[in-house]
Amino acid sequence: MEQILVETMLGHVEDRELIDDSQHGFTGGDLCLTSLEAFYDRIVALMDEGETTDIIYLVLGKALDSVLPNILVSKLERHGFDG
Repeated sequence: MEQILVETMLGHVEDRELIDDSQHGFTGGDLCLTSLEAFYDRIVALMDEGETTDIIYLVLGKALDSVLPNILVSKLERHGFDG
C-alpha cells in the first residue's frame, strides 16, 4: 500500500512540476550526499549574508504508517491525487 501511495504522489508532483530541481531524495538519481552538500552551501551563504532560515524535515513513512489507508486515500483524492 505504501509503495502505491508513494508512486502515485511522486507521479502527481512530477506531472505538475511541483518539485524544484534543488529538491533531493524525492526522485531517482539524487543522493543524500548531494542533498547535504546543497543544504550546507545554502545555509552557509545565508549566514554569510546575515540572514536567518527555518528548516522543516518531513518523514512521510511514519505518517503513512499511522493513518488508516481509506482515510489517507480520501484525503489525497480531495487534494487532487487521482492515481
